[in-house]
Amino acid sequence: MNQRVPLRLDSKEKTIMGLCFNKSWKILVGTFGLSLMACGGAAGEASETLGQASQGIDGAVTLTLHGGAELNLECGVSTWSDPGATATDGSGAPLSVQTYNSGSDAYGPGPQAGSEGTYYVSYLAQDANWNLAEAVRTVIVRDTLAPTLVLAGETDIVHTCGSNWEEPGYSAADACYGNLTLSVAVTGSVNGWSEGTYTVTYAVQDSAGHAASASRTVTVVDCPVYE
Repeated sequence: MNQRVPLRLDSKEKTIMGLCFNKSWKILVGTFGLSLMACGGAAGEASETLGQASQGIDGAVTLTLHGGAELNLECGVSTWSDPGATATDGSGAPLSVQTYNSGSDAYGPGPQAGSEGTYYVSYLAQDANWNLAEAVRTVIVRDTLAPTLVLAGETDIVHTCGSNWEEPGYSAADACYGNLTLSVAVTGSVNGWSEGTYTVTYAVQDSAGHAASASRTVTVVDCPVYE
């Protein structure tokens, strides 16, 4: 009975280590010519040595990625949908492709389009003779956009002297990093009892280093004149 077992390739000696079986198999591994040793079960190693393994056939399995081997997504804006891959055997017959970390398989959540980072999606196809083809897609999620900073109320305000000026408010948000209102830095103050023009500035920066700023002008008028 055929049984697939783990292999360890010694690239210098071009031999496969740790391969045990009861019968001689034709094994194709890439384009290497490999020497195989047969070993028995618990009774110990078998006495026979297999001859040179058949050399892998170039192009025996062809695997093609759709959409490119590297994809870039805008964090919080783009969505991830695996473009997929197709594979054929040496005769041109289609083969199924197993994905790893595509988001639609059992081997990982897939690239997270709302979180900056580099993600990898793997693809593997195999024919009936164990010829393999594999590919890896790199998905890079980047934040290239500045946050938005919105001032509530007017940006030019006239304030009548004689009362404290109250900040109308502001908000900040980033497509990748979410609500940044608590990260807004406010500088400048307004003296509601003293005529003059005051400038209040607002600034915010996301974790990727992109910044946004705004300012508000407050003019205090009609203060009483004491003689």
